Amino acid sequence: MQRCVYGTIAAVLGLLMLAHLGDPQRWLWMGMYGAGAGLALTICKRDLHLWTLRILAIAATVTLFIFAFGFFSRAPHLGPEWYQADGNARPLALLAATFCMLAVVSGYTCRMKGSQDDEHYGEAESRPSH
Repeated sequence: MQRCVYGTIAAVLGLLMLAHLGDPQRWLWMGMYGAGAGLALTICKRDLHLWTLRILAIAATVTLFIFAFGFFSRAPHLGPEWYQADGNARPLALLAATFCMLAVVSGYTCRMKGSQDDEHYGEAESRPSH
């Protein structure tokens, strides 16, 4: 089930890249969407070391904040009911990507918690009992 969710998130981020085709900074934004999609797919990998999970969680968090910054830097220039107006695909894409990355960051957090529990459980088993 989780693989389907993160695969769908990766596909959505891939499609959101299309909103930035006309943007002067399209390569930057398309790279960020690609990074988000890659992070969403990487979480599906079964055996990730705790330190790898931590680094990927930090990368996902940074990606989340970049999407949020991209949206909120454009927000003051948006009018009322901006989401219904033509030509606002980029802010909508950035807002959607922000929410997608929230799920990815949450996934990494859960995986890290599970890895820490496994680590501590293994240590408790290996200690001799008195």
